[in-house]
Amino acid sequence: MLKMILLFFQIGFISFGGGWASLGIIKQLILENNLLTETALQQAISISQMTPGPVAVNLATYIGYLKYGLLGATLNTIFLVIPAIIYYYIAKWLLSKLKLNRKNIMQSLKLGTIILISMTFLSVLKPVLLVKDFGSIIIAIYALILFTKTKLDPIYIILSSAIIGMILFSII
Repeated sequence: MLKMILLFFQIGFISFGGGWASLGIIKQLILENNLLTETALQQAISISQMTPGPVAVNLATYIGYLKYGLLGATLNTIFLVIPAIIYYYIAKWLLSKLKLNRKNIMQSLKLGTIILISMTFLSVLKPVLLVKDFGSIIIAIYALILFTKTKLDPIYIILSSAIIGMILFSII
């Protein structure tokens, strides 16, 4: 359990730009450390997306629960979040001491975040395309169209995508 907790502590320190930006890093570390198989990780990511809250936190909680129950879930979540708290106080101190312009710092971090999200998108897309999982592709296109062309609340898009997935995968 200590190895898993320290892994999520490490993930907390190297994750920038939110859950989607860091998902590629999380995926690589989880697979390298044999916490989950590729298929189990894809399922965990799907569950993490559907539950309220940040994807990375949900994933840490879910994996901790799968491996070690409530204690694992609690410790994984705490150790994933601790680095963000540390970063917050360091950044706050630096901004006050160095008189740095917060707006310029945020602008400079945008490109890195976009690159990380793009890499995550490609790493999640690759297994779907290799297996030719057309059901997932149909759901992704459906959700993308609804998200970009309507003003529906994302929760309805997520719920309807889940229902379509249950129908598609019970038929296929």
